[in-house]
Amino acid sequence: MTNHAKKNHSKFYLVVIADYNDDDAHGIVHDNLYYWFDDHDLDILEYDRVDVRAFNTVHTGYMLARRALNPLSPSSRQVFFVNTAPRMDDTAKRGTNQGEGFVMATLKNGKKVFAVNSGYTLSFVKEAIDTVHKMNVPDDVNDIPMLLDALQREGNIGAGQFRSGYVYPIITAIALSGSNESISPQFETLIGDEIPLDAIPDIPDNTLVFRDGYKNVKTSIHPDELVNDFNKFAVVECEGKEIIAHIAKGMFNVPLHHFSLAPGSTILDYGDGESRQFVEIALRGGHAAKAFAKQISNGERFDPVEGNRITWRLATDEDFDRLGYGKDGRPPEDVLESALKLS
Repeated sequence: MTNHAKKNHSKFYLVVIADYNDDDAHGIVHDNLYYWFDDHDLDILEYDRVDVRAFNTVHTGYMLARRALNPLSPSSRQVFFVNTAPRMDDTAKRGTNQGEGFVMATLKNGKKVFAVNSGYTLSFVKEAIDTVHKMNVPDDVNDIPMLLDALQREGNIGAGQFRSGYVYPIITAIALSGSNESISPQFETLIGDEIPLDAIPDIPDNTLVFRDGYKNVKTSIHPDELVNDFNKFAVVECEGKEIIAHIAKGMFNVPLHHFSLAPGSTILDYGDGESRQFVEIALRGGHAAKAFAKQISNGERFDPVEGNRITWRLATDEDFDRLGYGKDGRPPEDVLESALKLS
């Protein structure tokens, strides 16, 4: 039996990135990870919970990359457990609540990622992946004897449909322990076939990839697209709303209360001298995302979210007149009124 998961450590910094967004689901995952880690003589030195938007694999993938590719974070002791599973890979009924496949990715920096392979979850770390393997998971939790034994022993009534709460913690613990023993009689091994990297989608083009706490908008637009147009103006469109922004070398190299389109603060380190930077849209002294907010009939406003399409082009004189911007790029008062509000 081939042992793919060579044991390097028994103590780990565990980062859980998931779209549960409630203490109930996160609590079950937390407790069951500790249970199975302890069962396999593994220790969790630190447990870090990261919430992402429901079903949003762009948000999930971005957050995974930011944490996993941080060169100053713990080394290969840092392990990622990632679950955003919209179950959109098959439109048919799911009789046993099965969903997208669960995989183990080993990054070039030595870190391991245990993740539901859905949408763009692995796209932002794709260039940093050494290998990624499918994990052999039965469709029905009743085909996992060790889980049934544990539930019966602890007096629990069952696992239900919560695969990431009850099944994936077992797989993660076994793999990190260095074992390749299958969890089900359906399979001979825990670790299945290697998945080719070209099966993982690239980072989507012209996409909002993260909206930070200041409501700056990080995009998948590449800085190389801007280099010939610095000190010009751009029309940026998202969710049917348009702004005019300075094309700048730095986010804040614009007058107060003006928009900028510039290489941003996020740089992903892929190793071997390779990296990826993202173009960012900011409103100096305000909140850029609010300029793209959708307003519904009751007056509520919804800022754009990760996955929304975002594009840019050079601005014309007609654009300044049509959108009401000053020739120096100053936004009209109605745009500033909403984008400068604190809430």
